[in-house]
Amino acid sequence: MRFAKWTVLAILAMGWGAPASATAAAPGIDLVPHRASYALTLGDASSASPVVQAQGRFDFEWADACDGWTVVQRFRVNLIYEDGFVADFGWSLSSWESKDGGRYRFFIRRFDSGGENERVRGEATLKEDGSGRAVFTEPEERELVLPDGTLFPTQHTIEVLARAQETMVPHWRLVFDGSGEEGLFGVSAALSRRLPAGSGTGLASPLLTKVPSWRMTLAFYGADESNAEPEQEQGLRLFANGIVDEMRLNYGDFVLDADLSSVEPLPVPDC
Repeated sequence: MRFAKWTVLAILAMGWGAPASATAAAPGIDLVPHRASYALTLGDASSASPVVQAQGRFDFEWADACDGWTVVQRFRVNLIYEDGFVADFGWSLSSWESKDGGRYRFFIRRFDSGGENERVRGEATLKEDGSGRAVFTEPEERELVLPDGTLFPTQHTIEVLARAQETMVPHWRLVFDGSGEEGLFGVSAALSRRLPAGSGTGLASPLLTKVPSWRMTLAFYGADESNAEPEQEQGLRLFANGIVDEMRLNYGDFVLDADLSSVEPLPVPDC
């Protein structure tokens, strides 16, 4: 069966860029807006997997927009199968999240070698208890009720970073990002180990060399919790300043490695 199930949840963790105001929740962490690029290659594959090669690129940008945070993601990959078939597909996501964690706007484009094949657009609001609603305007108008305890991606990042610093993971939350069938996922974060500042990095960058980091595993589940098996898993190295390195995206039959190839800070606006 060709690999067809792909959604933005594959890189949900890349909402890791978090606001400077989060420093109060996670003391001692210096979080920076940044732009990063990752090279995608085939990692482990099961003996039954028909995928023999993968090549692609993932670009991520997190920026401070004064009244909120903006995230731009672009993902594209070629999967080559043992019979010579090539699956060329990708997506892009642009989002804005208010700094109080109560509002979220998103626009997602999915495409393949034939061009763009779907657009998803909408916005969502949350009350203080995390309940709320999402309103989709593309590809069709519909509404989704968000249950108590829901978070948007950046607010989820703040919680995970704070708990990681206190070694208080695993951590389970419902997160809405607008992707997938409903846009709502159960996300479990498990801490593997903490790496002190100065630990070796795959990319030499002043943004990484003096920053502590954690190795983590993220598992994504359907929001109704009816399936005990995760839909997708990620292994990653998360730095205290919000930068992610050494991602491994596990799709079951095969794994995509996403290796950081470049990273640069973005200017902080004078708000």
